[in-house]
Amino acid sequence: MKNIFLPKVMMCIIALFTLILPASAQNTNATDEYKETLKKIMVLSGASATTDDFFQKITSVMKLNAPEKDEAYWNEFSKNWKEKIESKVFEMYMPVYEKHLTLEELKAVAAFYESPVGKKYKEASLIVMRETMPLLVKQLQTETFKVVRSEKSERAKRGEQRLKEYEQKQKRDKELYAQAYMLPSDSIVIVPEEVYEKAYENGRSTTPSLYSIERRKNDTKVTFIQPIYWDWQWLYYSPGFKIIDKKSGDEYNVRGYDGGAPMGRLLAVKGFNHKYIYISLLFPKLKKSVKEIDILELPHKKDKEQLPSNDDGKSKSYFNIKVKDYQVVSDKKNKKIYY
Repeated sequence: MKNIFLPKVMMCIIALFTLILPASAQNTNATDEYKETLKKIMVLSGASATTDDFFQKITSVMKLNAPEKDEAYWNEFSKNWKEKIESKVFEMYMPVYEKHLTLEELKAVAAFYESPVGKKYKEASLIVMRETMPLLVKQLQTETFKVVRSEKSERAKRGEQRLKEYEQKQKRDKELYAQAYMLPSDSIVIVPEEVYEKAYENGRSTTPSLYSIERRKNDTKVTFIQPIYWDWQWLYYSPGFKIIDKKSGDEYNVRGYDGGAPMGRLLAVKGFNHKYIYISLLFPKLKKSVKEIDILELPHKKDKEQLPSNDDGKSKSYFNIKVKDYQVVSDKKNKKIYY
């Protein structure tokens, strides 16, 4: 930090010197006498010496950053850049000073620096600058370091907090996976190939498609086509599932899975990668008058406790469903399987 900060401070101070002292450039309206007087003031005021002093400090820092360069290189570097800086100073500022200071006024400034008081002022200014500059640089370095360190500390704290939260989520996910109910593979029915196209409309989403609605003697079975994209995949159907009659507003709350899996608990499927399986939920028996429904998965108080951190937060809801479009009759009476 010190090597980077010091040159910036030095260059700023050199810039201040060039601002408070007149400078010269090639100007067809400027006389040689005006130019010479300006240069004389630069020498008398100590600005040239101060600039040389700071330039040497800058060069010494640059040497540390480029140790492969020899002394001859740095001597030539200092000479060339000193001339460039002096030339640039005159080029930029002389036209401005010509607008505000006449030659006679410039001579008066030179006369001041040649006077005993002017010489004392020059000596005192250089002493003050040399004594205060190291203290100024040190103080600024300390203060800026405190700010940077504080910012780094805050970033580190935020990073540690994010890491802690991530680790907590990972730990919780592992616990949920360990407690998940593994669906018996021999009770799972794979969707036939001729139905794949319908299921594939969801792309790589794990959101299931509504497949069928079966009015049974004592209940209503709603079957979904569930995409499985990994060798081990978790599933969750909320206890907040309900059917709502669009006409009457009557609600039919979910009773559970057709296959008997525990409702409100994370399910796991293994060994059905790139397959589509049936998942069926049981609801109370729909009235004969029910023609159009919404099937909604509404928030349940225990859902958040059961869902892993990678849950997409999307509910499985289906609107404006005409029952006749999905109504089927099953030939598998009283056989409880996952379909």
